[in-house]
Amino acid sequence: MTDIPVAQAKPKRYRTMVLLLLTLVYGFNFIDRQIVGILAPFIQADLGLTNTQLGLLIGLAFAAFYTIMGIPLAFLADRMNRVTLLALALATWSGFTAITGFAQNFMHIALARVGVGVGEAGGSPPSHSMISDFYGKEERAGALGIYSLGIPLGIMSAYFLTAALIGADPNTVDWRRIFIILGVAGIALAVVVKLVIREPMRGAMENNVSKTSGYISIREAMARSRMMPRYIVFGFLIGLVLTLTLMGVVAWLIAVIASLLFTTLFLLSIQPGVLTIISIKSWWWMALGIAFASFAGYAVAGFQTKFLRLLDPEYNFRTIIIWIGIINGTLYVAGTYFGAKLVDWKAKKDIRAYGSIPAISLAIAFPLAILTFWAPTVELHLIFGAGLQLCLGVYLGPSFAIAQTLAPIALRAMSTALFFFVLNMIALGGGPTFAGFMIDVFMERGNDELSATRLAMYWTFGAMLLAIFFYSLVRITLPKDWAAAEARNSAGS
Repeated sequence: MTDIPVAQAKPKRYRTMVLLLLTLVYGFNFIDRQIVGILAPFIQADLGLTNTQLGLLIGLAFAAFYTIMGIPLAFLADRMNRVTLLALALATWSGFTAITGFAQNFMHIALARVGVGVGEAGGSPPSHSMISDFYGKEERAGALGIYSLGIPLGIMSAYFLTAALIGADPNTVDWRRIFIILGVAGIALAVVVKLVIREPMRGAMENNVSKTSGYISIREAMARSRMMPRYIVFGFLIGLVLTLTLMGVVAWLIAVIASLLFTTLFLLSIQPGVLTIISIKSWWWMALGIAFASFAGYAVAGFQTKFLRLLDPEYNFRTIIIWIGIINGTLYVAGTYFGAKLVDWKAKKDIRAYGSIPAISLAIAFPLAILTFWAPTVELHLIFGAGLQLCLGVYLGPSFAIAQTLAPIALRAMSTALFFFVLNMIALGGGPTFAGFMIDVFMERGNDELSATRLAMYWTFGAMLLAIFFYSLVRITLPKDWAAAEARNSAGS
């Protein structure tokens, strides 16, 4: 399909429609992701899962393939029609969401979640890249803030849809039927995406930009790079993993994930454009900031309904998930939207606002998080949790905007994939997995499951302090990195 310049595509009205449709797709991403955490008590009981297995299911089994596959799919997004890639990705993850409803044991559902992760990996890189071609850098944080509303809106929708589909008895839930219905709906949305969105011209919102690819061929990359040290390092790492697997120290699933990871990192290490991205300090500080902030957020999403069932087993489950949905659909949305707009406004005078505003929001979120899981009643939990969700939305738009603005234009999809690689390996892979593991640890030490969950979440929230530290570093390095990115992109590099 021929690229369509933004100026010829009804820019205001058309780009708004595309942005809202991309936000809806992103929302489906989080519906399919969040639904496991919402239905966790019923899936766990039906399939006989431990808390560690549940954490792996919500976290690492999904996140590892989601993050690793995001890199080759971002490579495709920088070279092929992004609309086609997005539609295929949506159809893939929705199909595996439907397949999840037929799982009979941990291995079945883990493999289905792997499939969902592979599909979802093709969602954000092309979407972020297209949004950056519809909105200039002065509007980009706001546009990506609206796109980020897909997170709270998707989470809210997941709770509301679950409440609508659980049946007459809220304590007896047919979780399989819910997965199948959501999967079919996502496939239908993929058809709409392909029919409605037109591929925008790359770099349309920048001036004097080179239209050449941001990549060089593998043969040229091999010729330019010092290959022997790379062969030694990555060959040793893969050999070590395979040896430990044959000795029975490492599970085969971990070996497959590690081998894919090391092979991907090897190929990335010989691409000069990729090395440009990862050499930008502010890019790293923003990535680590959002990663450790989301580490806590994903743990909350994964174990909140389980915690509330333990806190008050008699409390109506449908009422609980409706209230959580309302909180995510109002306060998390408000935090995401107004946080992005606030940064757009403040950054016109001081570019360091990209770091300071997220840091301030997390400094407020930390005590709220502790109080949310200290709360002795469901009502108090929801009240403190509402304030927590308001603060957790603030950092999304600014972080995603920096990943796009600092990257070379021809590598924006790859920048998003690498950004999500850091974010999701730490946050999505680590948060629920760490929390689930710590619950089992505290239970083994004699705590009941409710107390163990509280203690595990307190430890998990320590990640917010790291996030505040990294966002504070952004204030130091961003002015220089922002100026360098403007010079690099205006030169068409």
